[in-house]
Amino acid sequence: MTAVTYADGDDSRPSPITAEEAADRASRRWRTLWRVHFYSGIISMPFILLMALSGLVILYTQPIRDLTQGDLRSVSASGQAISFDQQEQAVGAAYPDLPVVSLTLPAGDERATIFGLDNGHEAFVNPYTGEVLGQADPGGGIVGLANRLHGFLNNDKRMISLPTVSALWDNGPVMRDYVIGDLLLEIMGVWVLVLAASGIYLWWPRRSRNEGELRNGRTLFGIRLGKKGRAKWRDLHAVPGVVLCTVLFVTLASGMAWSTYWGSNFGAFADKVTPNTFIDTPASSVGTRGDLDRLGNQIPWNTGSIPIPASYATEANGELPAPVSLDSVVAIGTDEGMKPGYTIYFPDNSQVDDVGNPIYGSFTLSNSWPRKTGEARDLFIDQFSGATLAEVNAYGYGSVAYAMDTAVSWHMGTQWGIVTRIFMTLLCVLAIWSVTSALVMFWKRRRPGTAGLPRRPRTVKFGWGLWVIIGGLAIVYPVWGVTAAIVLLADRFVIRTVPRLKATFGQR
Repeated sequence: MTAVTYADGDDSRPSPITAEEAADRASRRWRTLWRVHFYSGIISMPFILLMALSGLVILYTQPIRDLTQGDLRSVSASGQAISFDQQEQAVGAAYPDLPVVSLTLPAGDERATIFGLDNGHEAFVNPYTGEVLGQADPGGGIVGLANRLHGFLNNDKRMISLPTVSALWDNGPVMRDYVIGDLLLEIMGVWVLVLAASGIYLWWPRRSRNEGELRNGRTLFGIRLGKKGRAKWRDLHAVPGVVLCTVLFVTLASGMAWSTYWGSNFGAFADKVTPNTFIDTPASSVGTRGDLDRLGNQIPWNTGSIPIPASYATEANGELPAPVSLDSVVAIGTDEGMKPGYTIYFPDNSQVDDVGNPIYGSFTLSNSWPRKTGEARDLFIDQFSGATLAEVNAYGYGSVAYAMDTAVSWHMGTQWGIVTRIFMTLLCVLAIWSVTSALVMFWKRRRPGTAGLPRRPRTVKFGWGLWVIIGGLAIVYPVWGVTAAIVLLADRFVIRTVPRLKATFGQR
């Protein structure tokens, strides 16, 4: 006699189903998840390859720049370094039409001093001789291209106006402009989350009828190299991804912090839940820290709204006091314990207040990005007296934003030093391998004339658990939710109704 069970496991309920029917439901559910996995892969594989390749370049920015710009960045240590004021003067003489706006101190004895120029380029100076070695665009070369592709698909000019979720808790407008490239990366990033989650479900070992045994002789993390065909490739594809799935989820979630849509909404939400504590001082002519982003990706994800304080000055005989020397500012930063290689942004005195009085900016000393979250620090120095006007550690983050910044530092490969760098390198390499092995698997299982999807009945329905997951993702990532709805509707009302598409996509 055929064994009988119930849909919900309750023997008192009247709707029995046979064991064969239960197995058929499980099989259809599995094939439905396989289909979700396939759709997610089609959408996200170009994104995975792009992020992995560009991410590797970004992870190894320093050695790449040392290799390609060694004549600018590396010097021979020889004697005593000359003063930073003299080095700035040398830059001014070499580029008289380009004001100097920042100074990045050498991070080692054999490193050049870097001065930021008003045109966005960097000038390199030998700190021992004062020789100006040349200038370079930090946004140029393979590193600059990798950052642009990784951040906004190399196009941050094209915008689209969309309703914003953060309008529910802030006072801004409902419709706001967003970078299209950023939106596309955000959408594909969430599809990678779906791809990974569905992949884990498909990989998860299921028990055979013999209690305690896994089907097909599998072990939990074993790779069946002795098998032929898709079984071996399935393990080669799935096991490496599962091993690093936690790193993948942290990386994807933290990467969203840079998105112009989700990132800004999350930042506003985090500030409401655990408010940031910014400095409370008169604003300078450079209104916020975001205005200092002149030299590429110098400003971390959630620091653009930090106000910069003004310096105070009293004229004597119609003249302002002389600003403190650059060497004095460097000495102050060293005494204050700034991290070696920190950056000094110069004050801007070009603005006036509401009644026409000049506003004098301050020196902003900042531990260079990227860095560990615990090393995040800004120090504001009065340009006339050298007094410390304000200090912000970890940029005044509340607990939620601080946790996200820690994940961001993981993403950048800096939070745990070389350990994080190794994990992120493995993630990039295995991501490339996952795409490669997925294409091999697809080709091996693909039936001629179809897209290679598994056959499934027309009446397959999502389980309530899957709907909860989809709904939750759509709430957290609403832009992705729109694309998910489009895919589901296309699958239901287009692919199933057009005979050729129905056959191609494996429908019955």
